[in-house]
Amino acid sequence: MYILISIFMFYAAGIIAYELGFFSFFFTIVFALLIYNSFVLKKYMYNSVIIAFLLLSAVNCNYNSNSVLAQHINENMSVRVEIINKNLSHSDYLSYNGAVLTIDGKKLDSRENTIVYVDKNTEISENSIVEIKGNIQGTDFSKNKLLFNYKNYLRGKKIHAVIFAEGKAAVIKKDFSLLNEISLNFKEYTKNTFYSNLSRKNADIILSIILSESDYLEEDLYNGIKKMGLAHIFAVSGTHIVIMYGFMLFVFMALGISRRMSWILSWSIIWFYGFLIGFPVSVMRSLVMFTLLFGSEVLYRKYSSLNAIGLAALILTVYNPYWLFDAGFLLSFSAALSFILFSRFISIHIPEEKKFLRNICMYIFLQVLTLPVISYFFNYVPLMGIVYNIILIPVFTVVLAWGFLLLILNGMFSVILTVPFHIFDLILTSLRYLVYFSDNFAFNGIVVRSMSFSEIMFFYTALFLCLYLADHKKCFVKKLVFTVFISFYAVIYAIYPILDNNLYFSVADAGQGLFTSVRYKDFSFIIDCGSSKRGFGEYTAVPYLVKHGVENVDCIFISHWDQDHCSGLADIQNNINVKNLFSSSKNEEYINAVIAEKGGVINIDENLKIHVLWPEKNYYSRNKNNSSLVLVLDYMNMNILLPGDIEGDVERLILEDIEKSTILVVPHHGSSTSSTEEFVKKSGAEISVLSYGKNNYGIPDTDVVKRYEFSGSKVLSTFEHGEINFVLKDGNLYYNTYTGESSENYYRLYFELIIPKLFIFIALLAWMWIKKEECYELQNNNRFN
Repeated sequence: MYILISIFMFYAAGIIAYELGFFSFFFTIVFALLIYNSFVLKKYMYNSVIIAFLLLSAVNCNYNSNSVLAQHINENMSVRVEIINKNLSHSDYLSYNGAVLTIDGKKLDSRENTIVYVDKNTEISENSIVEIKGNIQGTDFSKNKLLFNYKNYLRGKKIHAVIFAEGKAAVIKKDFSLLNEISLNFKEYTKNTFYSNLSRKNADIILSIILSESDYLEEDLYNGIKKMGLAHIFAVSGTHIVIMYGFMLFVFMALGISRRMSWILSWSIIWFYGFLIGFPVSVMRSLVMFTLLFGSEVLYRKYSSLNAIGLAALILTVYNPYWLFDAGFLLSFSAALSFILFSRFISIHIPEEKKFLRNICMYIFLQVLTLPVISYFFNYVPLMGIVYNIILIPVFTVVLAWGFLLLILNGMFSVILTVPFHIFDLILTSLRYLVYFSDNFAFNGIVVRSMSFSEIMFFYTALFLCLYLADHKKCFVKKLVFTVFISFYAVIYAIYPILDNNLYFSVADAGQGLFTSVRYKDFSFIIDCGSSKRGFGEYTAVPYLVKHGVENVDCIFISHWDQDHCSGLADIQNNINVKNLFSSSKNEEYINAVIAEKGGVINIDENLKIHVLWPEKNYYSRNKNNSSLVLVLDYMNMNILLPGDIEGDVERLILEDIEKSTILVVPHHGSSTSSTEEFVKKSGAEISVLSYGKNNYGIPDTDVVKRYEFSGSKVLSTFEHGEINFVLKDGNLYYNTYTGESSENYYRLYFELIIPKLFIFIALLAWMWIKKEECYELQNNNRFN
């Protein structure tokens, strides 16, 4: 009985329910079912434990969400901080991991983790207590669904706010922690050992492996490693722990130490190593599972790998429930689970002498089980990863063992290790060039969109049911179950999308800029894609499109050529197939752009048309904003008005062409030079959207916002609400935002979009049940005959 697995599943479900805001409803349903189950099956103790852990999930989430520092966002404060260690940084700031002790002289009840950012010309001593003045900032730097969530990443480190220091830090105390000093000295010794004996690039490779810190790697090299499916090597995991354990066990027993004492020594050293590198999530998972295995061997108890992985996950998420949303946590545990399930359900069907076939099947199953995690976070499936892992894992095993051996011996025999270091350097150089060479292969992998939560749940339900059926060969409903799942997939992902005539309009959080996208049937459009933020195209626009499954864009409309409206265009064109590009004027960098003029119409079909309201032919203005492209998306008696950055003069010129708008993207981000009273009144938007970020331009103007509110328009902004998604369906408007705000009628979409799918699934299950009864009857007749 896998009790610990089931307890963790309920505990994890409680965390998810708390995070999504329906814990009370979820707990009430589960509590009622467990009470009923207790009376029927008499499992009072087990059900009591489940209820206790459900309550613990809510209490723990609430406790780990409390932050004193987060109560002072955007305030300048004087704080006393323990500076623990310095982070590797490729930005304009140096950053340090720290723990806040006091705020404006007031001592906190408990230390609060943070990151301190300082100017590159300002150094702070590690392992010291300092007093600094700085601005406290939140961690929601990007408010777009599916994209990398810095807030969730930092919550995994129990960080809720960061500090941007101003001026120099005053040192209060140096070397405040002996344990932290030991860890820092180990890392410094490791860096000195390899930097002084290897080339810089090769030293970075072995440092990233030993210290479990991929930031040491060049970006191009690490991207190549991920494409090869070898990124797990650079996060200390079960592979590293097994290699270290096996090596130390061999050495200790060769020295004549008893097997049990060798176990104890190896276990102690591995935990000490985990402490030295800071206990990353993947290391904690491996160490907890290794400890359970170690304990079972020492105490001569049976080891249950499934219960062990359940207990490991439970321990880690009790310590920090938000690790449940961490990519490293999910990937580490899903990979470990894949090996356990493979050995239990699949490898037993493959003859032992066919080891190569076993390895192939094992890596295929690993890819399948981790697919939802990989698709959600990384959007790339390394198809050739199977080949690379089989070929290179033995090589990296040697590299890891050699690296640790050189690290240990260098302190005692550095003079005689010149040749071994030179050979090691050549091996790492060969591996580095192999990664660069493999990057040229066309079939390394495929780009995939992110799965939704419901798709992930259905995927794992189907997968685990298939494993169950494969393990129960005599189950005569096997073909029926497979038929149900295949039929369901065909209806939902092949037939249902063809029948979807809804218009989906999204305004992404682009900071100080504008990035909107439209999806209708098989058509995809982008209207403006720029921001004042650096790297907007690479880190926001392209990932946003990839995660939403956009492979082809039919049209991109650039209102005008200011950076906050077009900075992401080049990256989009380099990564996404763009069929047509339209703008209001020519641009030397984009000579293929077609000039759109007033009166132009693009007829998508009978339900959707795109009208160009401005600029007029040969119109010229020194003010580039007034040359902005003004578009109206006309969809089934509803419309979306996108006026770019036009100002009051042009607003008056197009008043006669404007009709009442369903959605209006407020011109010029809400600047005081736009949104005249006449324009606001004539557009009469049901919802007005402001796209802006933190700025010093006085945008949006307070009077402009009030003007829209006074007109009766609902005002949403990307700064306050993050990404805003609209659905135009059957004459009704629905919306939801990154922060969770939604239209009052949004619940209808669940009934109109999700319930029909559920009905189809239930109908297929009912068909399977009828067929099952027929099979029973036929089977009984055969027995009788």
